[in-house]
Amino acid sequence: MKNKPFRPHLSQTETLLQKMWKDITVGVKPQIKCDECITGRITPALKTKLTKKINLLIKDCQSFKIGKTGDAYIRCDKKDYRDVFSEMHLLYKSKSESNVSNLEEEYIEKYFFHSQTQNKRIKSPGKTMSTYDGYYCLYIIINT
Repeated sequence: MKNKPFRPHLSQTETLLQKMWKDITVGVKPQIKCDECITGRITPALKTKLTKKINLLIKDCQSFKIGKTGDAYIRCDKKDYRDVFSEMHLLYKSKSESNVSNLEEEYIEKYFFHSQTQNKRIKSPGKTMSTYDGYYCLYIIINT
C-alpha cells in the first residue's frame, strides 16, 4: 500500500512577506497559547480545571468566544478572528471529535448569557472539522 503524499502545513509554507501582507490587509492574527492545554478522559475533575481556566481568562477580557477546531493555526487565520481577538487559548485536545464537540456545547451553554460572550448559538451549524495532526481542540479566544 502506498503512503499518502506529505502535504506541508500552511504554517510551514507561508512566507514572512505573505504573513505581513495579511496582517496589513486583513488584520492582525491572534496569538495561539497552548501551554496549558489539557488532554485525557473527560471527568468532573477535568471539567473543573477547564472551568477555572475559562473563568480566569474571561475575568479581565473585553469579549470571548468558545469554539472547537481541528487546526488552530488555520482557524486563527480566518478573517472573522483577525483584528477582533488577540489570543486563542487551547483548553483541551483529543483525537475524539465527538468529545471535543460535546465539551464545546456544554461550555457554550454554560457561558452563553455572560455579558462578554460572542457565541451566537449553542449548537454548531453541523460543519465537519478536519484536522492536520489528528487532534481536535476546544478553545477560548479572547480580546484583552
